[in-house]
Amino acid sequence: MGSNNTRGMSPRQKMINLMYIVLTAMLALNVSSDVLEGFVQVEEGLSRSNQNIAARNNAIYNRLEEFAIQNPSKGQIWFDKAKQVRQRTEKLHQLMDSLKTAIAIEADGPDADPRNLVNQDDLESASLVMLKPGKRRGGTHLRTSIDVYREFLATLFADSVHRANIRAALATEPVAKSGNAMPIPWEESLFEGKPVVAAVTMLTKLQSDVRYAEGETLAALLNNVDAGDVRVNELNAFVIPQSRNVMRGSRYSANIVLAAVDTTQRPVVYINGNRLQNDNGLYETVPGSTGTFDYKGYLEVPHGDGTVTRHDFQSSYTVIEPTASPGCLGALGLTADKLFLECCLVWFA
Repeated sequence: MGSNNTRGMSPRQKMINLMYIVLTAMLALNVSSDVLEGFVQVEEGLSRSNQNIAARNNAIYNRLEEFAIQNPSKGQIWFDKAKQVRQRTEKLHQLMDSLKTAIAIEADGPDADPRNLVNQDDLESASLVMLKPGKRRGGTHLRTSIDVYREFLATLFADSVHRANIRAALATEPVAKSGNAMPIPWEESLFEGKPVVAAVTMLTKLQSDVRYAEGETLAALLNNVDAGDVRVNELNAFVIPQSRNVMRGSRYSANIVLAAVDTTQRPVVYINGNRLQNDNGLYETVPGSTGTFDYKGYLEVPHGDGTVTRHDFQSSYTVIEPTASPGCLGALGLTADKLFLECCLVWFA
């Protein structure tokens, strides 16, 4: 298999690939039955590993299901995608199990058990099942099924790096081999002339790759549940008066609110079509005349999944002549030379 196929794999998977290659090379040298026993041990180890990976994947899947039940509007869309991943994974896993059984039956007869092969060194059965010309020969059907599965998973990743890792882990490109002028099909490189025990072990290894890809995808879907939320790392209290103009004997009203702020990623503020040139939402203007002035704008808030949401706002302010008494200006919360207005994104408790 090509070296590019190891990108994104865990160290354990890389070690398993290397062991398979070494054992196959030893078979080419007609080494004793100890080599066949080596494949049996690798098969057993892979089967145990697959069970552990499946348990981990089930835990992630169950968390997605629980969240969808608790918060359908937020979690159902991701759980629906997880169900598709689970269904496609199980279908592909079952296909590989059926191919193992077919190879074992070809080698040992109708009562064969892929986990307890008798004719482990049979060099023809795997080729007959996987490479025999026909409408649905096993190898071609397996390759096309993996291709469809791989590209489906890739569509569920927003991150190009993770997409590349999934494609590398489930790569089925033709393989260049010494002595061949042209690369040979993926399925031929894995099953042509291989003993039954090696072919069954390879199918178990492919099942491990599929479980790995399933787990990475489910984990990405779980992360997406909260990816669109605004992250906050600071809480501040603000007083927002309904009016700064208070006459004697009248009522003063103000909203006391809690503002959640992400100090590492400020929203971008636009007022009257112009972007504020600071990151703390401070809007300053010097009025040139008296009267009441309206203004409006919007904030653009970035989210963890790469999307940006827009939040519109509008307000107004009143300007009086600078000849007014300082006490009157103070009551209005204004200064004679400059007006300060601050725009805040606020979540009300």
